[in-house]
Formats: sequence, structure tokens, C-alpha cells
Amino acid sequence: MSFEVTYNGDIQYIKVFYSTEKTRAGKYYGEFYKKMDVLASDLKRLKNELDEDSEKAAKIAKDAANKALSERYGPLRYIIDERHWDEDMVISKILDDRKEEMFALAQKTFNNEVLLEEDGAAEYQIHLSEGEIEVDGEPVETSIMELFDSDNYHELNEAKLEKLEKLDWFIIWSRTEAGQFKTEGGIHQGSYSSKELNMAYCLLTYRDLPLIIPSNGTDIFSNELEIHFVDETRLSLEMNNT
Repeated sequence: MSFEVTYNGDIQYIKVFYSTEKTRAGKYYGEFYKKMDVLASDLKRLKNELDEDSEKAAKIAKDAANKALSERYGPLRYIIDERHWDEDMVISKILDDRKEEMFALAQKTFNNEVLLEEDGAAEYQIHLSEGEIEVDGEPVETSIMELFDSDNYHELNEAKLEKLEKLDWFIIWSRTEAGQFKTEGGIHQGSYSSKELNMAYCLLTYRDLPLIIPSNGTDIFSNELEIHFVDETRLSLEMNNT
């Protein structure tokens, strides 16, 4: 007896671009990574300077504002409200300029062709929850939420994120597709058993084979490209066709 198992749900494809020895040595885009590294190094220096100077700079700005108010309207008539004052109000214009340079360079370089053909420093895919298991096109009463709620699923995702957050910069392309996903080969022999359904590397598997092959095409409902900076900010890049 043969049968086919599918996951009727979503898969997220993730491709990350950042500087490594391999990417810097690339024939076509090696210079891009080198230029981004130079800008990111300067950005990191400016961030450290801002972190060191922001408190003093904020006090200077607040004292100057209170002095100007006093001179214009008289002593203590108007003052800066301490409850709404924050040293984060002080920003670095030069730092923002460096981020704009990195953004412009990334936007100029990355288009659909580059995204599809250029090797990323990291590429992986994960299943997203809220789908269901089907056998021969019919839903089966198999609980998969415990697999998505497992420590292993969350720890793997968090480990990938923590690694990226240590970088001076990275660009991440994430695309989410909905569909019915089967294993390589599709057809299994014998009888279906929920005990043979597991989670490995954030992917649902059946008989140790990941359910990642689309059965009838997919629908793309999320397609995002972002650049992340060392100051923990990010900007969305446009998905250019050329």
C-alpha cells in the first residue's frame, strides 16, 4: 500500500549576505563586500563615539535650551521637561550618512538576478506553524504544534539570529511561500504513522525526509529584503528587477 504525506502550510526561505573570506574573494561581487566592510567599520567607530558622548551631549543641549528659554522669556518661566528628555534625542549626522552610503550601495548592487544567482553566506529554510498534515490530500488528526513549540525549534532559530547580530552588517532576504509540500519522491510504502513525523533543523520530516517539495506550485505572500546595521537598526531594500 502506498500513500503521500504533505504539509499544507508555509515555508520561509532565507538567504543571508555578509562578509566572509569567500564572499570577499568573489569574482563579481567581492568588491561590494570589501566596500561595505570599510563603511561598516567607520559606522561602528561612530556608534561607539556616540555611545560615549551622548549623555554629555544631551546635557549640553538641555542646558543650552534652558539658558535660551530663560534669556528669551525670563528665568524659570519655561524649562525643558525632564520627564520627556532623553539622551537618545542626540544623534550622529555622520553616522546616519554612513548608513545612507551603505544602503545606497546595497540598493545599487542587489537585484533579483543577484539574489537568485549569488551564493549567500548562509541559506536555509524553515517551516512556519499553523499548517496541517495531509495524507493523500485528506487532513489527518495529527498534532504538530508540539513540534513547533519544542525547545529545539526555537533554539535553532535564536542561534542563527544571535550569530547575525554579532556582525557589523548583513543583508537578509526572506521569502514565504504557501502550498502543499511533500518529501523527495513523494510516495511512501506501508501505512501512515504520526510517530514517523518529526522536526529536524526547523523542518517537518516524514521518515527523516523533509517535507519541502511543492506538490502543486506555491503562492508567494511575503518577499522582503533588508539591510541590518551594527547600531541594531535596519532598512528595507527595494526588490529591483534590473
